[in-house]
Amino acid sequence: MDELSRFYESVDFVKIRKAAEKEDLFLLGIMKNNEKQDISKSIKQLMTYEGRIAGICHDSMTTIFNQLNPEFNFTGRKNKKNSRNYNASDEINVLLNYGYAILESEIRKAINAIGLDYSIGFLHEINQSRTPLVYDVQELFRWLIDVSVIQLLEEKKIKKSDFIITENYHTRLGEDVAKLLIEKINSNFNSKYDYKNNKQYSYQIILQNNLQQLSNFIVEKKDEFEFVIPKMKINRNDNLELRKKISNMTPEEMRRLGINKSTLWHIKKNFSEGKTPKMYEKVLLKIK
Repeated sequence: MDELSRFYESVDFVKIRKAAEKEDLFLLGIMKNNEKQDISKSIKQLMTYEGRIAGICHDSMTTIFNQLNPEFNFTGRKNKKNSRNYNASDEINVLLNYGYAILESEIRKAINAIGLDYSIGFLHEINQSRTPLVYDVQELFRWLIDVSVIQLLEEKKIKKSDFIITENYHTRLGEDVAKLLIEKINSNFNSKYDYKNNKQYSYQIILQNNLQQLSNFIVEKKDEFEFVIPKMKINRNDNLELRKKISNMTPEEMRRLGINKSTLWHIKKNFSEGKTPKMYEKVLLKIK
């Protein structure tokens, strides 16, 4: 969320961080007062904590989705039916569900490749008919899907008519939108970040490596284990500070900096329409 706060005023990361810290203290207080409680109760409390933190973030995400495309009228994922691919009632939930399904598939393949049993999880319940380990790992990468949907909406390439409404009033992705979302997710999943020994790896490889370390921990090849996932970097140059500077730029400043009048007009127009404008390096250097 802190990365998104660089581009969206609606994301108050300081407020989110304070709320999360309050939840941290709440959880620690419960755990301290119940040190001898059974593990199932501890897991239930941890899952409740996770849900409360997710709710804080979802409020900001809802604002962003509606800011980018008010036509979709996104109200959130509070209704459990919306979290199922075949029940989604609006365009944003369809995009999120489709993205999460892709993520689930990738995680399932990675778990199979390592040789772990995805029917045995840590936080989600053990159930042979489900895949709790997939759900556990998926929580660590859900944000990648959220960001991919936001990036797709920023491009202003999709509209209501690109979606299909079934006879039961459920919403489905059109083929073209599905293709665009898949491309966006693949691009983000294969982006490289500093991970080990000052070398860059894609999230695809990072996922596999973390699962391998988990496997080593389970078979007692390692004494401890921690999932390590590098923070995503959004490659955009139109952060809030730059947007404000450009929006307030006077004609006199523009001439002094040697910026073409039509160039500035197009950038401001894109800002007003919620688009991410393409700004050439020479223009950025003049403005900065």
